[in-house]
Amino acid sequence: MNPQYREYVQLKVSRNRFMQQLGFELIEIAEGQVKGALIVGEMHEQQNGFVHGGVISALCDMACGFAAYSLVAEGVQVFTVELKVSYLRPGIGEKILAKGWVLKPGKRFHFCESELYAVKDGKEVLIAKASATMGVIDDKVNDKYGG
Repeated sequence: MNPQYREYVQLKVSRNRFMQQLGFELIEIAEGQVKGALIVGEMHEQQNGFVHGGVISALCDMACGFAAYSLVAEGVQVFTVELKVSYLRPGIGEKILAKGWVLKPGKRFHFCESELYAVKDGKEVLIAKASATMGVIDDKVNDKYGG
């Protein structure tokens, strides 16, 4: 839909202040899929030293959302309608890798999935899996409702 999808995703990334605060960066952008990484710091940990569940959920959400943005026309907005995260293992490692993809694109909704891997001593371990429904809305509608 958008031959400049990489630039459009990067524009949306540049406007995501929460993502910047977390230190999450996209390292690959392709049609319908993204890959990102987060270097784990103390600010990401909960009381037992694991990556906080809220951080895990946010990374799953962003991976799905930016994958969805790669399949829409410029000026079209994407937002989370539903997110289900399954926490499979504790987030223990130096880095978290997030992979997100669009399972089924649609006119009003994109159905997406993501997986998160903790990287410790060079080994990747699956720690979370998510499914998300992303709403797709044209800017004209967004402007009409004050968004």
